[in-house]
Amino acid sequence: MKYFCLILALAGCINFSVNAQGSYSFNLLGHWDDNSLPIASPDNLKLQYSGCWGIAVNGREYAVVGGAEHVLFFDITTPATPKLAGKFKGTANTVWREFKSYKNRIYAVSDATTEGLMIFDMSHAEDTIVRTYWSNAIFEKAHTITLDTTSGRIYLNGGNATMGIMVLDVSQNPDQPTFITHAAFQGEGLHDSYVRNDTIYASSGNEGYYVYDMKNPFSPNLLAHINTGGYNHNSWLNTEGTYAYYTEEIPAGRPVRIIDLQLLSMGEIEVAGAFLDKFSINNGNNTAIPHNVYIKDNILFNSQYEDGLLAYDISNPTQPVLLAQYDTHPENQVYTGYFGNWGNYPWLPSGNIIACDMQNGLSVLSLTPTVSAQEPSRTLDLQLQPNPVQDQLTIRLPQQESAHWQWRLTTPTGQLLHQGQLNNTAETTLQLPQIPAGLYFIHVQSGTGKQVVKKVVKE
Repeated sequence: MKYFCLILALAGCINFSVNAQGSYSFNLLGHWDDNSLPIASPDNLKLQYSGCWGIAVNGREYAVVGGAEHVLFFDITTPATPKLAGKFKGTANTVWREFKSYKNRIYAVSDATTEGLMIFDMSHAEDTIVRTYWSNAIFEKAHTITLDTTSGRIYLNGGNATMGIMVLDVSQNPDQPTFITHAAFQGEGLHDSYVRNDTIYASSGNEGYYVYDMKNPFSPNLLAHINTGGYNHNSWLNTEGTYAYYTEEIPAGRPVRIIDLQLLSMGEIEVAGAFLDKFSINNGNNTAIPHNVYIKDNILFNSQYEDGLLAYDISNPTQPVLLAQYDTHPENQVYTGYFGNWGNYPWLPSGNIIACDMQNGLSVLSLTPTVSAQEPSRTLDLQLQPNPVQDQLTIRLPQQESAHWQWRLTTPTGQLLHQGQLNNTAETTLQLPQIPAGLYFIHVQSGTGKQVVKKVVKE
């Protein structure tokens, strides 16, 4: 085994923080890697690991990691010394393994030709992990797996569920899935999806981003669709469900984009922002590639391959603030392709974060605020009325922020339309009859440095 971060500690591998609005740092708590494990080598990438997930059972915490030929389980209750707790061999060598959890079970799929579904019972994991189910009777392969822990439905993306999504049920027996349907979706093969309240947010590759009501899985109802321009790879929703954040793996260099879902009930979704931070040097056509994003509370965790794991404050949903970065793949100083951090899991009760690097294995991290992150909130409490607006828009600030402030009205592309400065008044009214109907943004900054950006819809 190798513990490369110990060797590279002087190069800054143990702890890396980024100066931002409120500074944080990632700290390496523990690491595990085994060079003797099998390698999957498409295009000579030499991949040993793929997806990861986490689960807490009976007061203990576990990481599950996809190996080229195995599903690997680690007890990380003591994160400094991850302990290999289970190693289950599949039927094939594969680059892709993905996982989700439900009722103390881990559900594992792969893109291997005939591996099907594996279910692992973690109820007695401190003593033993039991593979309770392994069969390809329902399906042979899936690219990714989505699990609705409220309904107990499994959604299978890609693989045998091309041109739609395959739906299974484990609500009655978590160790015995039953087939519900293979629902037809628009677009090409579905790569990944996110589910909340029986609504599927579908990353459909080159076809873009689709949202379906799946209350009746036999008749999915398309709520909205947007063509995103790249290969829509993965997405996650903020806690309020008002915005989605998606990655596009192909072509390289596309940012994480933000989808406004606030008018979803009217069948409207739209791009409301984008962000991309780079930490290596471009090498020809190679550049940063956001891969998988997940959200805990108001922090978005972005697994960005060779740049490692990035954390963003999304308290202001359309203005993410970079908090910290941890490089799981410090070998590369320039972008060279598909190496580095595949995925992460930020929801363990301890607050520790699981990250898996395709070549360097498992890292257990903590995200710790520094002194500067304890400062009072820099977000401005702002009211806009009415919104949507026709001719007159009133901007209202808290009285204590009204000594000196400024506002700007812009298009979604950043074009400045109007701006103004005010003193000793808590509100102002803008006249907007000459502005065409559409989406705009109000940017406001107070004299104390607090700021906010809010969407305005002109009818």
